This record gives sequence, C-alpha cells and structure tokens, in this order.
Amino acid sequence: MKSGSIEQFVHLSKFNDVKEFNNHIEQWMVDCKNFFTKSELIGLKRLIRYSCKYAGISNAKIQTLVSATHNDEIGISRSTFERMLRKAKQLGILTVHNTFCGLNQRHNVYVFNHYQSTKQVESEAPTNEVPETIDVLNQETNKVKTNNILIDTYKDNVIPNVPVEFQELVKCYFHNPKQVLELWKCVRCSTEQYNEFTEQYVDYDPNVDKAELAISSFKQMIVNIKLGYKIKKSIFSYFYGIIQHKLDNQFKDWKLNPYERN
Repeated sequence: MKSGSIEQFVHLSKFNDVKEFNNHIEQWMVDCKNFFTKSELIGLKRLIRYSCKYAGISNAKIQTLVSATHNDEIGISRSTFERMLRKAKQLGILTVHNTFCGLNQRHNVYVFNHYQSTKQVESEAPTNEVPETIDVLNQETNKVKTNNILIDTYKDNVIPNVPVEFQELVKCYFHNPKQVLELWKCVRCSTEQYNEFTEQYVDYDPNVDKAELAISSFKQMIVNIKLGYKIKKSIFSYFYGIIQHKLDNQFKDWKLNPYERN
C-alpha cells in the first residue's frame, strides 16, 4: 500500500460515524481489557483518540503516538506500544496495513474492526513475548547488516550503563544512540561534581538518584521547548543547566531545612 495522507485511507473505515466506533470500542474493552497491561492500555487509548477524525482509522506514526503519552506525565515506551499493537492484532481489535514509498517502509495505517464475540480469546490470549518490529522510523539508520544478519539497532537495552527508563524516554524524541549517550554524560558529569562538592558536609548524603534526576530534567527540558524557551547553545548544554539548577535547589533546601539533617 502506498503511503499518503489520512484522507487516502478513508475508505478503509468500517464505521459510519464516531459514535458507532466508540460503541464498538466499549464492547471490545469489556471483553479484552484484561489482556493488556496498564501501560499497554495507555497506548491503546491514545491510538483510539487519534482514530476519531475518520472513525476507526489512523495513520499516525508510532513516534508521534508514544510522544503524546508523555504529555500527561505518564508516558510509555515504544516497545510497550508495539507490544500493545501485537496483542490488539491477535485479538482482532484492529488491522495494521503497512505502507511504502518505493522500497522503503513508512508509517502504518491502523484500522479498528467491528466488535465480535470473543469467547475463545482467553485460550488464545497473546503472551508477553518480545514483539516483532511493527514500524520503521528510518530504514537507513535503524537497520544494520552484519554478516548478512539484519540487526534492528532501535531495540531497547542496546546502550549499556544507561538506565532503561531514561533510554525509553529519550528515544521518543531522539533516535540516535549517540545523543542518548551525550545526554546521560551530562547527568554523570554533573552528579560527580555535585558529590565531590558535598563531601565536605559530613552529615549530608550527596548521593542522588541519577535516573530520577535525568528523567525529571529531560521532561522539564521538553516542556520548556514546547513553551517557546530559546536554547542559546545546544540541547546538551541546556539539559546540563537544568540538572545543575535542580541540584543547586536540592542543596539549598537542605541547608535551609535543619530537620532534614537528622
């Protein structure tokens, strides 16, 4: 199927209007909700929201859908969204059509199906196996061929010594592993300097949760960018500055609050 705008795929819709679409979704959820994890349901509900312009169909990119889940400070990973798609396909909730531009695969078209009785769903329930690659962001950068074996470099946990939850969040916005490493380097350098500075305070524990600090700082950076804050130098120096500001505030709060020293 040739890639194109959503209007090109309107004929694939199986519903007369959004009301009918919502009715069928409600029936699907009654039967199948328990087969999805909490995170997978977040992804499914986001896809449903993106399928209301033309009842029951969407051609939004996985990257766009995953990024949208982070707007509510909840957020899921790309792998979680792909696992949700795998289950939804097996349960018959939706059909996924691949689109191509020449020989390159583009984003998919998701078509929700009419509700059908699912008495045998429990016996055929999908397992939490590692999902196959469903969508391809960039055929040239995500795939590497080594000894005639095609490796998907976008898979999780390909970057050692970097917390998985931080990787998953950053990959929603940056797809180059070097960018993830550079961002984590900012976290590592800033916390090392912070720990060295606070060692002089015997009764103060300088250890910080690097993963939590990194995630909260990255989210703050994305929010600032959306609000129109200008980045003078680079994303990395801006990210480093946010981390430093958070660490400074943490130390100031400790000095001003004597109760935290006990």
